[in-house]
Amino acid sequence: MIIQTGERNSAKRANENQPNGGMGISPEDKKQIGMNEKPIYKVCVWCNTYNQTSYIKDTMDGFCMQQTSFPFACHIMDDASTDGEPEVIKQYLNDHFDTEWTKETDDYHLTVARHQENKNCYFAVYLLKYNHYSIKKRRLKYYREVTDETDYVALCDGDDYWTDAHKLQKQADALDANPQVTLVYTNFQTIDGEGNPISRPFIKDFPGRSHSGDNLPTLLRYGNYIMVLSCMYRYKVFESEYRTNSPVRMDFDNTMCAALMGDFIWLPEQTGCYRILESGMIQTGRRKGDDWGYDIYRYYAGLVMKRRCKPQSFRQRMEATTLILIWALKRKDVQFRKEVLNDRFLAWLVLPVAYVNVKVERLKDRLIKKR
Repeated sequence: MIIQTGERNSAKRANENQPNGGMGISPEDKKQIGMNEKPIYKVCVWCNTYNQTSYIKDTMDGFCMQQTSFPFACHIMDDASTDGEPEVIKQYLNDHFDTEWTKETDDYHLTVARHQENKNCYFAVYLLKYNHYSIKKRRLKYYREVTDETDYVALCDGDDYWTDAHKLQKQADALDANPQVTLVYTNFQTIDGEGNPISRPFIKDFPGRSHSGDNLPTLLRYGNYIMVLSCMYRYKVFESEYRTNSPVRMDFDNTMCAALMGDFIWLPEQTGCYRILESGMIQTGRRKGDDWGYDIYRYYAGLVMKRRCKPQSFRQRMEATTLILIWALKRKDVQFRKEVLNDRFLAWLVLPVAYVNVKVERLKDRLIKKR
């Protein structure tokens, strides 16, 4: 259940009357660890990091620079790094934060702290005791230790960083003013490991595809073109059954889920830097990432075909069906094409249109290669 800001105040007061204060921690434990009254965070930032000791300080600086009218919590989860990154994070906390409370479990050590100058900025640092990614252990439940309810979620990995001090405020204001919107995203700068601006063919077209309104057709046409460091989502996206049942949890999964649930807002200003590393997935794991993206696309396209998404007009259904068929034909996915045709009679009507589109695109590609 997603509770709006005013409702969460009431929920918080109700939770305070419960034996565990609504946090899974008894009053005795709260007193023992020195936990102060729990703030109500309008925005939570989720930051997963592993062996990014050279870049994590830039990421944390980008968090701390945010100027907001509301408290926000930055969840930094180090997945048992071996390059000294936990020590860098702990030193950063010691230098800039006052510790509110700590907790130790078999899985992690948690420190919740408040920035010494930016009083709206809180860090919740999870130092995991063993690598969760390698054993596919999910970590989302850990975030609820600190923020069991929030309005919005922003994401930023430990090698990327924000450059706009008002990023969170602008995106939260946009979501507040537009209840039909599930995601606000912005432009960004692409950099290398040394911080130098670079360009990549698969990224340079992203701004041209970005727009406000219904982004579902554009995602069905091109796949993912939205970088996670630029995004702010409604929290309900991460709680939806669409995402719960998704075969793969990746950035594209979050974006497709948000597109099925509502509209997007595009802010053209650059708010952060996306770092491309030679050791990152973009360089070393593109094939695996492409396979994951393929699975995500098929899953969400299937939901669209079954009309398990936001309301669509007849024209919108026709457009979505055509785009999904084009995607299946271009990849020669016979099985998925059959599934699409079986799911919706409309697919048979637009199948000739999809075939023509694919033929035209292939002809254009041949002409370009001959030049």
